[in-house]
Amino acid sequence: MFSNRVFLTGFTINTKNVKIAVAMKDKNQMLTFEQIDTIKEVGNICVGNSTGILSQLLGSKVEMYLPGLDILAPKQMAEYIKEKGKLVYGVNAQIASHLQGAIFLLFPEGDSLKIIDKFIAGVNTEGLNHTQFGISIIKEIGGIALFSYINTLSSLIKKLILSSVPNFLSGTVNELLQLVLREYEHWGNVCVVHTAFREIGMGVEGSFYLILNKKSADLILKALK
Repeated sequence: MFSNRVFLTGFTINTKNVKIAVAMKDKNQMLTFEQIDTIKEVGNICVGNSTGILSQLLGSKVEMYLPGLDILAPKQMAEYIKEKGKLVYGVNAQIASHLQGAIFLLFPEGDSLKIIDKFIAGVNTEGLNHTQFGISIIKEIGGIALFSYINTLSSLIKKLILSSVPNFLSGTVNELLQLVLREYEHWGNVCVVHTAFREIGMGVEGSFYLILNKKSADLILKALK
């Protein structure tokens, strides 16, 4: 595992104006450093299994960076990522039942094209819509990886987690995360757990993002006691 923390390689986090609360006794009931470490480790385990799947699909070793967790108000997403204009492709799914939130798997545009090229090589594409075929590849690979992440999380907390059908995404990281968090403004602050990884063969890089409300974070912590 790489020792440094990154946020979708090529992107950096602007934490200057992002408040990470550590007191639990206040009205908002934020997380202590110990609880943050626990949830980061949960994300690490989930991504570990998902990158194992990606390694099999891509036929090459995949290494992870250290996970990060930030606590944000939805309106802070505009300040969260400095490079707002870089394009990414990926998938996301809403999670429900015992946990509420969303999970993303995003690849920079160039790395997405590497994946598509790998799977399109040797395929007779005559008569195919190349754009739709490429979307299908990212959606299929991403959906398998997300399922592994959610299944691992469900096993860890010993609770059934339901998810929506994965959706294909394209846009900037900032736009995509803001779009999701806008739906959850009534939650107040949310936990954003993110882990970046790198595939060795083609140099493909990407990131998983798990977005949870405080109630869901508390349920994870309680389940792991």
